[in-house]
Amino acid sequence: MVPWASLHPQPSSSLSRPLEHDLGWGGRQGLHCWGTSLPCPPCPRPTTSTPQLSLDPLHPQWDCPLGSKDLDREVGPWGGGSGVPPTDCFPGSWHQDVGLDCKGSPEGAEARAWTVYYYSLLQSCLQQAGLPETQDRSHVPRTGCPGAEVTLCLLGSPSTFLSVLLEGGVQSPGNMLLCLSPAWLTKVAAPGQPGEAALLVSKAVSFHPGGLTFLDDFVPPRRATYFLAGLGLGPGHGREAAELARNLTCPTGASAELARLLEDRLLMRRLLSQQGGVAVPATLAFTYKPPGLLRGGDASPGLRLVELSGKEGQETLVKEEVEAFLHSEALGDALQVAVKLSGWRWQGRQVLHLHPRAERDTVVDTVLMLLEKLEEEESVLVEAMCPSAQLPFPGGPSSSPELAVRICTVVCRTQGDRPLLSKVVCGVGRGDRPLRHQNSLPSTLEVALAQLGLGEPAQVAVVRQRVKAAAEAALAAVLALEAGLSAEQRGGRGAALLWFLQLHLVESDPNHFASQLVQTFIHFDVTEHHRDEENARLLAELVRARGLKLDGCFSYWDDCLVLTALLCQELGLPCSSPAAMCLAKQKSRTQLHLLRRHGPPWPAPSIHAVACCPLESEADVERAVHQVPLPGVMKLEFGAGAVGVRLVEDAPQCHEHFSRISRDLQGEADHPGIGLGWGNAMLLMEFVEGTEHDVDLVVFGGRLLAAFVSDNGPTRLPGFTETAACMPTGLAPEQEAQMVQAAFRCCLGCGLLDGVFNVELKLTGAGPRLIEINPRMGGFYLRDWILELYGVDLLLAAAMVACGLRPALPAHPRARGYLVGVMCLVSQHLQALSSTASRETLQALHDQGLLRLNLLEEALVPGEYEEPYCSVACAGPSPAEARLRLLGLCQGLGIDGPNYPVAHFLSHFK
Repeated sequence: MVPWASLHPQPSSSLSRPLEHDLGWGGRQGLHCWGTSLPCPPCPRPTTSTPQLSLDPLHPQWDCPLGSKDLDREVGPWGGGSGVPPTDCFPGSWHQDVGLDCKGSPEGAEARAWTVYYYSLLQSCLQQAGLPETQDRSHVPRTGCPGAEVTLCLLGSPSTFLSVLLEGGVQSPGNMLLCLSPAWLTKVAAPGQPGEAALLVSKAVSFHPGGLTFLDDFVPPRRATYFLAGLGLGPGHGREAAELARNLTCPTGASAELARLLEDRLLMRRLLSQQGGVAVPATLAFTYKPPGLLRGGDASPGLRLVELSGKEGQETLVKEEVEAFLHSEALGDALQVAVKLSGWRWQGRQVLHLHPRAERDTVVDTVLMLLEKLEEEESVLVEAMCPSAQLPFPGGPSSSPELAVRICTVVCRTQGDRPLLSKVVCGVGRGDRPLRHQNSLPSTLEVALAQLGLGEPAQVAVVRQRVKAAAEAALAAVLALEAGLSAEQRGGRGAALLWFLQLHLVESDPNHFASQLVQTFIHFDVTEHHRDEENARLLAELVRARGLKLDGCFSYWDDCLVLTALLCQELGLPCSSPAAMCLAKQKSRTQLHLLRRHGPPWPAPSIHAVACCPLESEADVERAVHQVPLPGVMKLEFGAGAVGVRLVEDAPQCHEHFSRISRDLQGEADHPGIGLGWGNAMLLMEFVEGTEHDVDLVVFGGRLLAAFVSDNGPTRLPGFTETAACMPTGLAPEQEAQMVQAAFRCCLGCGLLDGVFNVELKLTGAGPRLIEINPRMGGFYLRDWILELYGVDLLLAAAMVACGLRPALPAHPRARGYLVGVMCLVSQHLQALSSTASRETLQALHDQGLLRLNLLEEALVPGEYEEPYCSVACAGPSPAEARLRLLGLCQGLGIDGPNYPVAHFLSHFK
């Protein structure tokens, strides 16, 4: 099976979207703000309050560290204001002579002043975070690879977006770009796409791991593959940002329409309360001609909505509702209430009035005063000020004010539209006043909680898990809202759920199910692999005759890997060379080639290779037993799935197994899908003791982009059929790094420079030893597990690399939990798989989220040479918890038994 990928019309638009959406607030930052207050003194057994949603935006009027005390004042063009920026906000303890001018796009005096202001603001933010000053390297422009880069472009205030920028620098180094002026961006018509435009970046501040930043010029300009901007709806730069975001070919973080929805606190609170299960402050809302999304629907916990027919003559209704609200149990032990306006028009114009709960008349007067300001679809909110959680502490009460912590999260939209907590940022301040971003310094969760006396790792872990669950639930609710919006409302055509991939499939089976799922289906017999060179030429002619414009070609099927490389060579497409594929395809050639690689760089791949000898005849077997130390392992040269692999103790066993395989497995018909189309030659290799591991690599241009290590359980000797697996690995960080480097160096040693590869190794007392290289992505459950745990789709990564596009992958991916799985074999589990663990039962448990099912075989057909029928796995926050869940499940389903001791197979994962 050889799928081809062509990207139409925009290769750069199909990249992953790690920073899709604002979660706090309004439709742009990718931050979600959680307000919860905890007191300062230490406490061995804290009583924490439930995290509650705070929709206070990170407004630019607080950008100036010396800040204005006027809550109604707007500072900065991004919020819709105008005029010149403050000139006395920064001490200026950084280099002032930096190249902020953009060639070809001169700025007026006012615009230039704002650019200087935002650059100084960025330096101040970096200093406060203990990060180095931005280095100016604009005098040496970055040339790059136009069209091939991931370019995540952000236009807005650096203080508002700092957490997103720093996290972007970690996840995609050098590709997260901050533009401090619209003049640094150019909008050009997209060729062949009427009415649509590409966004080019001429100058930006690029972010890298460790908080390193550089002021860069790009020649030629980089083409944005993702655009996020402050979409202020008033005059000034906000309008320019909205215009830049309109009708782009690349995805955008928001549209003016989406920002309008997300800026409505009342709408968001009801959405998150109803669909996300997120606790929000008890709220009474008076709304004037509410938007359609707020009309009707079910009631929300703690949220009372009162629709007003007009803005005048509402005194009696307001008094009755406010009095009932202030006496309601929904406010709990809150002593104060806040009165504020809600609606997109008030973005950047925060009006907040704080009153004691007991002062009903004052609250009523404030509501009536604010009602006069309302326009259609706007609201006045009366909400509880959540009090600090009271934690007991030794020594009696403290005379100083309690401390409160504000916890904010960066939540990413990963592949498959799944929310993933990426970063937690906290602020600590006095508990007797509203805690905002402008009156606190950023800190980590650990440091913030330690200030409150919550220093034990277990306490921090509990808080982090609760924040993670609530933050991801909030984004899931927003994604559900977006799903009902048009592409234009979500942010333009590029924000539709499309990768812009067109697939063209070559397949030997004319009735293959995928024939109806691709752009072009070509029936072509690719089973005669001795004719791969001829077939590659014929296929290239078919491609040209059909006028197909291909950007890449790849295969995830072992038998077609060499054919794929030959076809890429014919068509001039990116791929590892056919020689490299042939070398990695034949197991004995792989080992023998690496054994000869003794030169630099250190360590040479030879230290990971294992002694082996190819076997094609009985004479080869006789010679091999004198060259390879016994016990050894006999296997098929081109085999897969551990079919026919056996531990052999002595020469007679070697001869016996060779004869059996030669007789039973002669061609593809004897056991389809394990590589017999390439013949049934064998090899004998040394058996090494140690734990077995899989390393799945993404390699682009000879550079390692990402690696995922999993652990395998003990095999059932003398066979080597897989029994169990765990991801992520339980190895120590040093050992994990050794495994990754061993896998990567072995791939490079064979010439595998571009692709997604699966490498099987053993960790011995002397370090990693190579079992074999599969020059394609890992099969069976591996792609699914990696997608589930890390949000990385290896199939998409393979398609992108094949098209010459560098995938945007985290250099050090962090798993969202653990998966532990066990394999089911027809020979051992036929009765259970036909009853208690039937396919229907397992699928139902999978659908309920109780296990993760991955099928490998379709039929329950026992045989002497078998692969696993399926894998069943359980998830957990730790390997121990996942293992215990899985063991209980296997015992209940009848998978565990005396002849298949699941507890033993899982023992490696302690």
